[in-house]
Amino acid sequence: MILFRHVVPILLIAATSRAFAGEWPKDYIVQENSKSPDGHYAIIIQSREAAEEQDTNESDVYLADVKAHTTLGKIDNVDYFENQNHAGLEAFWAPDSSYCVVENDGRYGAGTISILEIKDSHFAQTEIDERIQNWLDGAMKKQSHDKEMSGDVSPHFRPGNDRKVRVRATSQNNPKQFDDVKTYYALFQGTYDLASKRWTVTDTRSITEDQSGELDIGYNEPAFENTTYDSDEDRAKSLDEQMNWVYQAAKFILPPARFAKVKQEQTEWLKKRDAAPSIKAKCELMEARIKALQEVLW
Repeated sequence: MILFRHVVPILLIAATSRAFAGEWPKDYIVQENSKSPDGHYAIIIQSREAAEEQDTNESDVYLADVKAHTTLGKIDNVDYFENQNHAGLEAFWAPDSSYCVVENDGRYGAGTISILEIKDSHFAQTEIDERIQNWLDGAMKKQSHDKEMSGDVSPHFRPGNDRKVRVRATSQNNPKQFDDVKTYYALFQGTYDLASKRWTVTDTRSITEDQSGELDIGYNEPAFENTTYDSDEDRAKSLDEQMNWVYQAAKFILPPARFAKVKQEQTEWLKKRDAAPSIKAKCELMEARIKALQEVLW
């Protein structure tokens, strides 16, 4: 395993910009699931119908004040319209709605990643994708001994009210899984401090295919409410598999002393689950345990 750690503050070389309030553009709609927790702000995008009428592959994206029905400004280096093919756009808000992380995806992974900090009627934008990409590519280049090696990034974010964004990202160079291409995997863990405009802690390392899969499952929000099963037995089997994957991710990520505590907790929890009076009760316990194990990954 190749491991790089930086525990001292690292200066971020990033683009920072400001944009000012303006009129709500014609044919623009609120991007799904992009509203801030307080309902005040959202990302707005061009409707698919309008984009198709204009026959364009480029559409500006804005941060908007939904309540005032105005824009705070155009988001730089972000291009997306409603349900655009082979693309994606997500916003991850801090609980206090003071800032968000915007991820603009390409076909196989993240394209641009920006932090938008609201400043009254405008916002400040800081792009962090290039540094994340460079760190992950560096780990893969070390592993592959190929100076041109680069991977597709799958990031996950936890914006906090402490104005720190916790980032976890995996990367791999063979998204189509061609048999004649050797695949390499890497993991990045970091914390970006908005107050100092610096990465305060970063950890980049090469990982295996199994570890990459386990970590991606561990970092993704579970969709328990939106998943259906043929029977309670199938549900229990699926949840047990998910729990084991997240548990293995914790085993890989955590220091030995910390994982020893998690292992002890897991042993005691298994006794509680096995004593549950029904499969439904066991499933409810497993859903809660998966979420608890996911928390330790952050």
